[in-house]
Amino acid sequence: METGMMETKKGVFVSTMKDEIILASIESLRQEGLKFSIDTLANKLKISKKTVYKFFPDKEALALALYEKYYTEAKMKAEMLINSNVPSVYLDLLHLYFDSKTMIRRDIFNKYKLNEAIYSYTTEQNDILWEIISTSFGDGTSEQKMETLRIIVDGSFEKLCNERFNPDAVIERLVQLI
Repeated sequence: METGMMETKKGVFVSTMKDEIILASIESLRQEGLKFSIDTLANKLKISKKTVYKFFPDKEALALALYEKYYTEAKMKAEMLINSNVPSVYLDLLHLYFDSKTMIRRDIFNKYKLNEAIYSYTTEQNDILWEIISTSFGDGTSEQKMETLRIIVDGSFEKLCNERFNPDAVIERLVQLI
């Protein structure tokens, strides 16, 4: 086999299984929030917990892998949206940014007691995503106005995350402000 991938006993390629675990983890965290666990993840994928731990020795390793994958894709999607020049670009970018805020809300880290290094990594990646997104919000906009906009957006999104409100109306209003 020249692809460099190993095959498991069940005939699943290792890199494929690892990616499946990461993608399912992202989706579970997004959908289940605090109810997400290795048990539910294993059940969802119809694999044993042992298989999950074979690829990720602990929850911190899984968390880091899922956030690396998530933010790599989110930043690429933001760049694609900015370059697409579709009329809904601000709406789409703010939805993407809202999704990233749901992935780093404080209660996730408190519940799973994920280490500070992972929280720092996700916060840094979220800041980078904001930098990418905010470049599309207007030419010549002062740094102070951008900082003010970020406070408004972050405050709104944190409230939405904590209260579990549908973000659509708020995001539409934010687009009008931009």
